[in-house]
Amino acid sequence: MKTWRQGLLGAVMLGGAVAVAEPPPTNSAQGTQLHGSERFESINIPLASVAAPPFLAGAKCEGPVKAMQLSGRLLAAQVSCTSLPPPYSGLTGYFLDGLTLVGASFRAPFEGRSVKLVIEEARCHVGITGAPIACTNENLNSGAARWEFRVSATTDDKTTVPLCPTGSGFAVAVPHPWSVGGELLKNPDYFTFACAPENQGTSSNPFFVGGGVISKCIDWGYAPWGGASTPDDVARDYHQLCTRMARADYCGEGKSNTLDGTPLSFMGPQNALALSTSGYPVATLNQGQYALEAVWTRDSCGTVRPLCLGKKRWDSLSLEATCLNRALEAGTPPVIATGPSIRPCEDMKLTNFADDTLLVSYSLFIDRALVMFKKNDTEFVTTTSVVADLQEHPGFVDVSTFRADLNGDGLADSPSLVPLRAEGPILSAKLPAAIKKRMGAFIKPLYRCVDPVGRRLLTDSSTCAPATGFFLNAMNSDQGIEGYVYSAVDTTSTGQRRPLKLWKHPTLGFYATSTQSPSSAFVFVKDLGYLPAVGQLPGRDL
Repeated sequence: MKTWRQGLLGAVMLGGAVAVAEPPPTNSAQGTQLHGSERFESINIPLASVAAPPFLAGAKCEGPVKAMQLSGRLLAAQVSCTSLPPPYSGLTGYFLDGLTLVGASFRAPFEGRSVKLVIEEARCHVGITGAPIACTNENLNSGAARWEFRVSATTDDKTTVPLCPTGSGFAVAVPHPWSVGGELLKNPDYFTFACAPENQGTSSNPFFVGGGVISKCIDWGYAPWGGASTPDDVARDYHQLCTRMARADYCGEGKSNTLDGTPLSFMGPQNALALSTSGYPVATLNQGQYALEAVWTRDSCGTVRPLCLGKKRWDSLSLEATCLNRALEAGTPPVIATGPSIRPCEDMKLTNFADDTLLVSYSLFIDRALVMFKKNDTEFVTTTSVVADLQEHPGFVDVSTFRADLNGDGLADSPSLVPLRAEGPILSAKLPAAIKKRMGAFIKPLYRCVDPVGRRLLTDSSTCAPATGFFLNAMNSDQGIEGYVYSAVDTTSTGQRRPLKLWKHPTLGFYATSTQSPSSAFVFVKDLGYLPAVGQLPGRDL
């Protein structure tokens, strides 16, 4: 038994290579959760808490069973036993891996108590880049295949629920714990279960739902363990980069600034430079569909943040991030006269960072910032057509540096429109067809309406009802759709969504679209729908 165990573990330790992959955009999507386990997002599991499966309960063993994580592979072993049941009869110990781990359990600290985690089922991991690879010893030892587990979670109140309530329902076992701020902590005595997404599309047109970004990053080639050509610390750095990027965690604090399912493409600095003729990152990919989102790096203190955001991301950002936007100035040189300034990634010389631990991300943004502007005490304009002043971009609450761009030419309009309030995000009018079909009746369009003297409003009717004298304002064949909102609230959802309403000045006939009355003179007309919550939208909605 001892010789066999040492030989197998040696093979495992030599396998498990990590690749720096660049997946096709159709297989990539941002997410809002690290683990995808919702209520149990923050748990880290001590390997020492392992308990053997019930079928081994009658064995007489000296010392506890020991669990370990080797190159992303969860294992358990006991080396000194007698009276073992089949298939271990006649051996002096046992080794558990994959299918034989079914029934094994762990305990982890949770909400001041503990949660019991039981492996209920094991199967070969179904990755996001294709069909599962058979879990043969050769494939497992080389890292080409891995196991995934269906896990139940039982809290101290005896309530048992699936650990992975969305996605495939299965999780991969991943070494090391995580902080509540989304930082990967080096500690080989702990591991976590990372829920995997489920492809509810086809192999040629995949559509991944649920799960967490830890599992996605592993499938993309950024595992938190090294291999024959990649040291463990380098692998962990890239995995941390990937998870921050996949959640759009711009502030490096464990809070997402994206909507689940946002299509994503990314690459390393050398590949990004190969697309460029100037040394600067290109502004778009895929015939202009994917816009430059951010250049991500790990600084000398180990903090992962963007060096910059792309111009379209600044303009579309809903300002629901918590530390934006001063925290993103570290990558830009100071301006002596005015102090630090913010530049978009399009102005960031990528050749200066060609040898850094770096990722460049592009996104098909499915959210847009909805901002209310004030023209005078009675006229209000609520629009997603905005541009951001990057030189003075203070961030959350303060919207003073947003400018209206009602003709969509990328330039600020008349200064008579003063920014008043960020209402939040809405789903983009250019929502990809696959996502729009997926969400079906759960979303509805907001239409852009105008009257003969140029007053504007947003409403959920293509005839501009109930406003009289207004007509649909279509631009560039967009059917007058400003964007999409939720038509109803999912009462089981963890996302907090705000209702968007239509208001009217009863004597002057002015309308306003806002989450709250623009002034005491306005009266409520109707509910228009609900705004999505950045960083909280569960994958099941998609």
